[in-house]
Amino acid sequence: MFIAVRVSAEAALTLNRRATELSERMPFKKWVHPQDYHITLQFLGDTPTGRIPAITQALQDVAKGRRPFQLETQQVGVFGSATSPRILWAGVGGDLNALVTLQQSVVSAMAPFGFEPEERPYRPHITLGRKYQGTDPFVMDIAGKDVVNIQWNVHAIELLQTNLHQTPMYETVGLARFF
Repeated sequence: MFIAVRVSAEAALTLNRRATELSERMPFKKWVHPQDYHITLQFLGDTPTGRIPAITQALQDVAKGRRPFQLETQQVGVFGSATSPRILWAGVGGDLNALVTLQQSVVSAMAPFGFEPEERPYRPHITLGRKYQGTDPFVMDIAGKDVVNIQWNVHAIELLQTNLHQTPMYETVGLARFF
């Protein structure tokens, strides 16, 4: 399980069009289903389903008093080796202060449940593809840096469960709306 904010349907459609164009030139093993586009706030890992109500309540407490904020898609980038990347992603811009504050609040709210924060710095992104499999070294210039810029409002935090052999594979099991 993990906690995330979802990308709007309109932004997902735009990202998917771009990912489809890229998939014709970039052999990644797996392309993310558009309904699975999200920005992770905290990865939880294996979590007993019996904990879902308490975790959801903690997320609802985080959401109380928050106002929706705007994010936007930005340039394409990679994680991992420059010539054989693990992840192809779309960057995130907009109200990053609100996003980072939300992420920190989520991490704090999950600490009493025993969930540890990641040691690496928080780098919000939207994963588009995984595991480059080309026979030639990956070249970022093929992708270009641009993604059609689209903005959307974040209205909620979601607790997502991974269903490995399903498409889409992320299922919302807890929801906390801002109000």
